[in-house]
Amino acid sequence: MIEKMEAQLGLARKIKAVDPQDVAERVINSHFLPDLIGNLRSFSKQKVRCTKCGAKYRRPPCRGHAQVRGNIVLTVHEGSVRRYLETSLRIADEYNVRHYTKQRLELLEIEMRVAVRER
Repeated sequence: MIEKMEAQLGLARKIKAVDPQDVAERVINSHFLPDLIGNLRSFSKQKVRCTKCGAKYRRPPCRGHAQVRGNIVLTVHEGSVRRYLETSLRIADEYNVRHYTKQRLELLEIEMRVAVRER
């Protein structure tokens, strides 16, 4: 996905009839923001899973382990939530997209830090 976006922005820079800033903003708003928001939502509402028996729980058990004494792990990993955030922020700065779009990305970054810290 990142390679496709880089190729699209490289082409936008070469074609004089195309505004690279507009292309960058459209890519961020149509692809990256919905993906980031959806991944953050799934991370904040995720279940936990026992590594030994595979049982899934809505909340971590009070004992800290499942009935079969297996470890409890998250079902959605932090890396999948942060996957496109750094790229989106870099593109927003590099192509000087609208302030509103930059603020949305910065707010998502703050929400991700809070969500990851709470887990």
